[in-house]
Amino acid sequence: MSMTFDLTTALGTADGFDVSTPCRSYDPDLWFAERPDDVALAQELCGDCALRAACLAGALERREPWGVWGGELFERGRVVARKRRPGRPRKDDALRRRAAEDALAARLAEISTELTTDGGLDADLVDELFEGCAVPAQRGGAAA
Repeated sequence: MSMTFDLTTALGTADGFDVSTPCRSYDPDLWFAERPDDVALAQELCGDCALRAACLAGALERREPWGVWGGELFERGRVVARKRRPGRPRKDDALRRRAAEDALAARLAEISTELTTDGGLDADLVDELFEGCAVPAQRGGAAA
C-alpha cells in the first residue's frame, strides 16, 4: 500500500482551496539548516501548518535524507530528537542522549496517534514508517 502525498496539488487552488504554508512563505533553506537554532525555528513554524501530518507522512514514506518535514527533524531518513552539534561529544553526553531518546519515544508515540487518528493511516503502516527512528549516534571515540 503506497501513501504518496502530492503536496504541490494539495497546496494549489483547486476547488477554492488555498493553503499558505510556512515552507512557501519563508526561506526554504531554513528547513535544511545546519544550526540547531535555525532547525528549532523551522520546527516551530511547522507547528500550525494545515498540511503538517501529510507532510510528515510523506517524508516518512520517502525516507527523506535530511531536513525538517512536518515539524520533525530527519537525518539519514529517520526522525531524530535533536540536531547534533559539530565536534566531539562531551563526556556527560550519555545523560543527554538518554533524555533525548526518552523524549523522542514520547514524541513518536504522539505523532503515531496523530497520524492514525487525524491522518487516517493504518497503525501497522505508521509503525513500519517509524522503524529505525532514533537519536543520532555519536561519531568518534567518545563512549556513550
